[in-house]
Parts: sequence; C-alpha cells; structure tokens
Amino acid sequence: MKPSNTLCMLLALLLAVGAVRAIVVQLEVLVLTAPGFSGIGFMTEVMRGYGVPFTVVPVSPSASLDLTDLLWAPDGSARFAGLVMYPNLEATGYLTQAQVEVLWDFQRQTGARSVKFGAWPTNVGLDPDTLSCGSSEVPMTFTPDAPIGASGVNPAANLSSVGLWRCPGKAAPLTTCSMWASDFADAGLHPACTPTPILQFAPQQPDAAPQVAGALIKYQDGRESLAFVFDCSSYSTTCLLLGHMSLGWMLQGLVPGERRALLTVQLDDFLLATYFDSQSPAGNETSYRTTLSDLNAHMTWQQDLKTRLPDGSDFRLELPLNGGGVIGAKAGAAPQPVGNALNVDDRSCIDMPAYKDLGCYCWNVGTLACPADAPEWCRNCTKTAVNFSSQWQDPDFQLADPIATALKNNEGGIADAFFFSHHTFTHENLDNATSFDADKQLSLNVDMAAFLGLSNRSTFSSNCMVTPQISGLHNGDALAALASQGVGCAVGDDTWSFLGNPVNPHQMLYTTVEEHGYDGFQILPRFATEIYYNCSTASQNLELYNSLYRSFYGRDSTIDELMQREAERVVREGLLALRHDPHMMHQANLAILDGSGKSLAMHWVEAVVAEFAKYALWPLTSLKLDDLRALFLARQARDECALSYAIEVGTNGTVTAVTVKSSADPDGDAQCFAPLIAGGASSVTIPMAKGGSARVEVPGLSWYSPSSTA
Repeated sequence: MKPSNTLCMLLALLLAVGAVRAIVVQLEVLVLTAPGFSGIGFMTEVMRGYGVPFTVVPVSPSASLDLTDLLWAPDGSARFAGLVMYPNLEATGYLTQAQVEVLWDFQRQTGARSVKFGAWPTNVGLDPDTLSCGSSEVPMTFTPDAPIGASGVNPAANLSSVGLWRCPGKAAPLTTCSMWASDFADAGLHPACTPTPILQFAPQQPDAAPQVAGALIKYQDGRESLAFVFDCSSYSTTCLLLGHMSLGWMLQGLVPGERRALLTVQLDDFLLATYFDSQSPAGNETSYRTTLSDLNAHMTWQQDLKTRLPDGSDFRLELPLNGGGVIGAKAGAAPQPVGNALNVDDRSCIDMPAYKDLGCYCWNVGTLACPADAPEWCRNCTKTAVNFSSQWQDPDFQLADPIATALKNNEGGIADAFFFSHHTFTHENLDNATSFDADKQLSLNVDMAAFLGLSNRSTFSSNCMVTPQISGLHNGDALAALASQGVGCAVGDDTWSFLGNPVNPHQMLYTTVEEHGYDGFQILPRFATEIYYNCSTASQNLELYNSLYRSFYGRDSTIDELMQREAERVVREGLLALRHDPHMMHQANLAILDGSGKSLAMHWVEAVVAEFAKYALWPLTSLKLDDLRALFLARQARDECALSYAIEVGTNGTVTAVTVKSSADPDGDAQCFAPLIAGGASSVTIPMAKGGSARVEVPGLSWYSPSSTA
C-alpha cells in the first residue's frame, strides 16, 4: 500500500527533528593550505595577534588525508569552528571528491564557516571577467552587504589591490558554484549557491558596473563561505584588514583572544641637548634641547588629538630621561661651573677611531667575545671614568632649568601629561661599561627622578628602561647592575633580529648567560622609525632620509611622502598586526622650529592616526613602559597556559556555555586568564587554575549551523 502524503510529511519532519542535535564546537581555526605556500602568512599573523588557536595543515594532492579524524574529536565534538583555505583547495585538485564531501558535511553539521582567498570566480558563483585579470592598482570598496560585524573595520575603507593578482567577477552572479578538479575534473561538482557581493572593484570604464572582488556565498544546503578572488600576502594592508573582518565573521563574533591597538611613541634623550650635523643646522641653531614652550605645545596637542580619536582612546608621549641634562642646564646657566664637570665618553666602542685603526670586531652588538690574542684595546675598550657632582642632591640646590622646575612643581599638570622612564644619567653607552658605571648611570638617574618628583607618579616606569643606543644588552656586567636596582627589562630594536623573540613576536626575549652574559633579563621589542635622532626640522630629516633612499626611489622624496610611507608601515606592521611594540624617536624630534607649528613627532603621529582611521575604528591607546612590560608578560602567561575554547550549542542555536581548558601542567596557585570577544564589541575574561578548566554561561550568544535550522 502506498503511504499517504500526510504520513510522508510526518516522517520527513521526524527525520529532520532527529537530525537536529546539540553540539560542542572548539573555537579553533583550521587553515588548509599547500605545502611550502607562504601566502597564508597574513591570516596566521592576524590570528596570532588575537591569540586565536589555529592549526595549519599543508595538504598534498598525492597524500591521503583523513579529514574525518582531523575534523572530529573522539568524543564527537567538532575540533574546529572555522576553515581558511588558501589556495582554494576544494577547487584546485588538492582534495578528492570524497574529501570535499567530508568537509562539506562537517560544515553542515557544525556551522563552521569557510574563508577562501585566491578563489577562481566560477568556483564561488561568479562569472569571471578574464579581460580584467591582472595585479595593477584598482581601488576596492565594501558594499552595504559586507559582514563587518564587530570587527571594527571601517566600512568606508578604500582598499588597494596593487600587487594582488586577480580575475574579478562580473556584477551578475551565477546560480551554482561549479568546480572541476581531482577525481571530479570531468563531471565537476555544481552545488547551488547564492553569492552576494561584499567587496567590489571600482569601474574601469565610464558607466560600467563594478566588478566583484569578494562575495558572501550561501549554499542551498546551508553552508556559508566568504570568498575573495585575489591573492593575498602579509605586505598588503588590504589583506590584513580583510583578515580581521573574515575572522570575526568566520567565528560568528566569538573570537577567543583580545584586540588592542597600541601606539606608544618614546622620545629618548629627554633633558639632554642634541647636536645637529654640522652640515645641517636648523637655521642658526646648532643643537636643540627640549624647551618648556615646546612641551606645553605637545600637551595641548595631545589633548586635542584625544578628542579626534575613537571612544576609549588615550594617547600620550613617553619621555625616557637622562637626569644629567638637568646638571648640564644648571652648569650652563651658572656664572661659575657647578661642581665637577660631567666627563663621560658616551660613544659605543665601535664608533671610536681606535676600533677601526686596530681592526677590532669585538663590540659589534650580538657578536662573540674577543679572542685572547686580540689587541688589548679591542678586548677592553677603555672608557673615560665618570666624574659627577652631588651638589644637586643638596636641599639648597637651585634649579636653573625651566623644564626641571616645571616637572618638580607639576606646572599645568606637565608631570602627568607624559609618560617617563629611565635612559641613564648621562647617556653612556653600556656595551663595554663596567658594573660600577652601569650602576652609577642608573642610580643617579633614580635619584634625579626622585628629586624631580617623578618616581612616585603613575606616569613613571621604574622596572623597564631604554638603554642608550640600545646598548649593554650583551654586557652581562651591565645587565646585572641594572637588575640589582630593580630594572629587569629594557627595550630592543626590531631592526636587529637577534634582539627579538624568534618564536613569537608578541613575547619578550630573555637573555642567557651564553649569549648575553646574564640570564633572564627581558628585552621588549621596539620599532625604529625614519625620524632621526639628530633632526628637528623636516628639511634636516629629509636631507638624511634622501641620502639613504635616493637610489632606492630614484629621486628625492618629500616630507609628505616620507610620513605617508611611515604611516603605512606602522599601520601594516604594527597596528593591524596587533603588535604592541613601542616606537623609537628622540627629544630633538619635539622641536617646533620650522614655522609649521608642529614637531616631527606631531607630524608622524598625525600621519599614523589618519592612515589608521582609513581602515579601522578601534580605540588607540598608549602605555607607559612598565605597563607595556606587564602586557607582554600577561601575553606570555596566556600563551604558556595553552588555552583551548569550546562552545556548547543547543538545538535552537543558542550557545549555552563556554568552556576553557588549560593544557599546561598545574603550577601551584598559578592562574590563567582567557579573554573572549563575545558576540559583539564586548569581551569577557574567564579565570581558571593553570592546568585546569572553567565552564561559564554567557547569555545572549548564538551560533548558526544548518543542522540547527533543519
């Protein structure tokens, strides 16, 4: 007997209800790529910045890959919440039809979304415009359908496509996402799909329709993908920005990690005078020492800048100080010399004439120690001893320095308007300094900071410092002397790879006895800039810049071009990569001398802020050096906790709970703190014991999967 239509409908309904089940999904991203393919680096860079767990699996067409074991845990939970494919392995012969079906079934059951870069238009439901293939610059913009979500990406951003090879899609979409590869090269796979353009190229002809650069694809079986028809790389600001948007969309707003954009600018040598190159004075000025009027101008500018930044921003400059500059100002203003003159040779050994004359190679930073048969000077690099006056510690000492007076009295809130840290007393290079010299250089600066009333202020850093010329970091005696006074951290220089953590750029480097002569001193990464230490005007900086880069660019650059290149570099390598390294400048860059009303530091910061605002709407903040150190230590602790996140998804798509586990070994009372960006701009931090786990209920969260809507 043939069953009735009603019975068939009831049977279908029961089967559908039976297919709907609660699931557990680990908030981890699976990156499927080709062996040896480096193009995926931009995406892993973004995820590493957040601290998102991810696994990279290179897939070879000739190797058998058991996707079922890869995708599903033995307890039936889903190992991944999102998939990234670059190249688009589904359509390029890396996966068999059976493997593709396993992948698609996983997405149907779990709601795991996929993101594809370098996709051929036909494979993602777009009609390729093969006459427009290329890599020349064609601007791209988001459409109103772009899944910006809580990513903080600026929906009005204009994105560059220069250097990114692509074949754009035509404006009219297709109805299938067809692909032919591997063992389905002849018959192909033709899933029904609906692509919605989310990123488009500017029209190349008058009255022409925009071409499609990226699309959100919804398949008839409920799967969802985000696809881009161009190649990507870490050198592209565009790709990094799309990495942020794609990550938030792929994980449905539940991002295991945190996002902070830090812009901290440190102007070394504060309180000292800087002499200009003799061939490049600033008008009649042959040197510059920060003036009180210039500091006040920067205070006013900082307050104005904060009003123009996104909510939650807090920007201020940091001034690593050399207290000996106060004595220099006193001596220069007095009719008679004040005490004994300061007499310290602050050059690096490698800058001294004898270094070249004797053929030394012992004190290049990062090199091995001298052999025993090297000339004595090469081995010892004798430096002039320190003479100093202690009269400034006397209560009757009278300040003749307007800046020191203003700081001591906190005139106009000046001591609270900037961050301050140590840069030694006289700026003596510490590469071959004795323990005595290193100890005196710091202890005298500590005394001066206390004398000026800075030490106890919340704006002052006492535990991490800037050494002169980034010196002493391979001098165990100097490091031991600094550490004995509570300074266990100093900034490095990212242009020297041996001063950075080779495994994780979001962590500090720790010194070792073998390499540095001292164990456990922390080196905090810091970016160099193209704003030079002995320049106070645009013309001075340009003269040096062009002498370095004229042959590279084939002509002289303008100051606007210099600042734009710097801004693009900082946004690309720092802010969008979620790097927290501060940026190096010097006190001479605070001068307001050229009639523009702005210092080089102001110009640089304004350029960076303007460039960043083109792409992201995130708050920009600055941290003092001790707080930066604490932030790096917190990131290190989080990484060492080896955190994994999982969500429990009910049959109606509601996230009922989030569980975080630490795979690290228990360590007494040590705690782990797991940040989670949860369903929007809000975030939560889940505490647990190291090696333990925690389950929390976070209301208002949901997770789409085709099975939950069946």
